[in-house]
Amino acid sequence: MTQVPADVLAVANYLRNVGESEFRLRQGFLSGKRVEFFKGKHAVNALLREPYRKKSGRPEIADRPAGEVMIARLMAHHMFIPASKQPGSTQLGLAPPDTPFSPDQYYIWVYEGSQWRGTLIGVGVLLLTFAGVMFPLWPQFLRQGVYYLSLVLMGLLGLLMAIAVLRIIIWFALVLVLGRGGWLFPNLWADVGFFESFVPLWAWDPPKKKNQ
Repeated sequence: MTQVPADVLAVANYLRNVGESEFRLRQGFLSGKRVEFFKGKHAVNALLREPYRKKSGRPEIADRPAGEVMIARLMAHHMFIPASKQPGSTQLGLAPPDTPFSPDQYYIWVYEGSQWRGTLIGVGVLLLTFAGVMFPLWPQFLRQGVYYLSLVLMGLLGLLMAIAVLRIIIWFALVLVLGRGGWLFPNLWADVGFFESFVPLWAWDPPKKKNQ
C-alpha cells in the first residue's frame, strides 16, 4: 500500500473530526453492515468553511474546484469508496471503483481517522477502572476530593438541565407574545465544543416565509 501524503491525511482527519469540521455523516447499510456515508459536495463544502482555515498546516483550498480536486485525491488514496443509493433508502451498493469524483455521488468512509485518540481513550478507561477498584485504598484526602468533585459535577448537570428548561419556557413565551421564537444559547445541544455551546448567547428563529 502506498504511503498517504501528509496533506491528504490532514484533510481526512479534519473531515473525520465532525465536531470541528461540522461535516455531517449519514448512517447506512452495505451488505448488512452499518457504514457512514456522505455526498461528495458536502465534503467539499466542509473544506470551504471557516473551521478548515483556522488551523495552520492544512493545504490551502481557495475555491470549490480546488476543494473537489482535494476530495478526489482522498478518494484516490482509498479514504472512501463510491456508492450507489436509492432515494429514501439507507441500503447502499458499491459503484464502479474507477468512477471519477462527482459532487453528486455518494461515498462510504473507509478511513476511520487518527488512531491515537482511540488509544488514549482506551488507556483512560482502563486507568479509571483500576482507580475505581483501588478506591478503598485511597488516602482520605483523595477520597474527600472525589466526593466534592462529584458534588460540583452534579451541580453543573443540574444547571444545564435548568438552562434547558428555561430555554423552552422563553421560546414558548416569545411565540405566544411576539409570534416568533428565539433561543437562549442556540448551540447548547449542537455538536460543537463545550465553550462553543454557549456562543452566541441568543438567536431568533428564522422568519416564516410568506406564501407566494
